[in-house]
Amino acid sequence: MMIATLLLIAGLSYGRGADRAPADVADEKTAINETLDKFDEALLAQDVSGLTSLLCEEGMVIGTDPSEFWNKQEITDLWTEALVQGPPEFKYLGDREIVIAPGGKAAVVVTQYMIPAWSPNIPWRQVYHMVKMKKEWKILVINIAFVPKNEHIQAINAALD
Repeated sequence: MMIATLLLIAGLSYGRGADRAPADVADEKTAINETLDKFDEALLAQDVSGLTSLLCEEGMVIGTDPSEFWNKQEITDLWTEALVQGPPEFKYLGDREIVIAPGGKAAVVVTQYMIPAWSPNIPWRQVYHMVKMKKEWKILVINIAFVPKNEHIQAINAALD
């Protein structure tokens, strides 16, 4: 009876899924990278429907200006207008950083890059909050920010005075 009780407790603990096997995390990171590769490919191809197909209906994009909060329809309209001029050139600074939430249904992805034509001296950071819906990853939130080096903050503040 004692062994049966221990096996039952062990089975219930294992079934909760609080800890994911390393292979599962690796598989999820691969799937997330594939989704974001599709996003990047759609951007370069100026394919707005491809971009928006990867966003959740409840999705939000937060721009670099404090007033920029766009829902899915607003960002679709903005991308449609902006991509007429062609996509900007991105110079990526390292690889994507991906953190999978316990349970494997949410993730945060960080990408850093330069856009020489728009901001040749200040790096950009894009943070994605992704959710797994059914069997595919979707983007719930994109947060885009300038990330100057700490050593440049004083000079930026002085320039804005």
